[in-house]
Amino acid sequence: MEVEILERTFYSFHLISNSNLNDLFENDFNTIFKSLPQYQKTLLEEKKGLKTGSCFINATPGTFYNRLFSTSSIHFFHFSYCLHSGQEYNVPEKLIEGEEALRWDNIYLTRTSPVSMHKAYLEQFQKDFKQFLKSRSEELVTGGGMLLAFIGRQDTSEIRTAWELIDMSLKDLLLEKLVEKETLECFNMPNYDPSMEEVKQVIEKEGSFILQKLETVPQDWDRNTNGGGNDKNKVDENMRGEIEVKYVRAVTEPLLKTHFGERIMDA
Repeated sequence: MEVEILERTFYSFHLISNSNLNDLFENDFNTIFKSLPQYQKTLLEEKKGLKTGSCFINATPGTFYNRLFSTSSIHFFHFSYCLHSGQEYNVPEKLIEGEEALRWDNIYLTRTSPVSMHKAYLEQFQKDFKQFLKSRSEELVTGGGMLLAFIGRQDTSEIRTAWELIDMSLKDLLLEKLVEKETLECFNMPNYDPSMEEVKQVIEKEGSFILQKLETVPQDWDRNTNGGGNDKNKVDENMRGEIEVKYVRAVTEPLLKTHFGERIMDA
């Protein structure tokens, strides 16, 4: 999505524009900037003869749950697949602190998790999302806009199976003595997949934005591996499994490596 936005900016109205990329401080921004010259060259080759505007790209490291830019300096924000993770990758404090800390056998919410656990995750999401909205509203110019795309759920009781599979894998590593029991017991996925109604309630309660459109877009994990109706492009079950594993790994590897160490990633 970000690439499509950059392309449209580059070719629209021959304007001079400024695009700001954001990620945490640990991200290797050098890799991004090294790829930009070739990216621009490819675009120019694909769009020969078309006049283009100038697009200046900057990187702004830091957590988006706090202020990133000066007041009234941004016309449009786009955040993609990031708001399901809590601030600084935090799990709810109630789950890890105090004498009444909640205990359970899984690394994430499941269908059998107690109501108190669901409530703790929801409250943490509401707190973090409200802070995010407040920060962005102060940075937008009057009349500016924002597009958010993040992982959610349609049914309030439906929990993603991907995290359950990671939980099963970690327990297998425990049996093989590749991870310590204490290390696994204190690990929790800091993610919460809100429902559409939960997102709407926070936006309306925070009050900085007018909600113009809210929709869910169901997606299959392997929707790009079924050949698009062409049997020649279909892959077998083993390849589909490998693709899905790489997808999950791309999302969770930084978190897992930090907690368990790099050696378990290919165990």
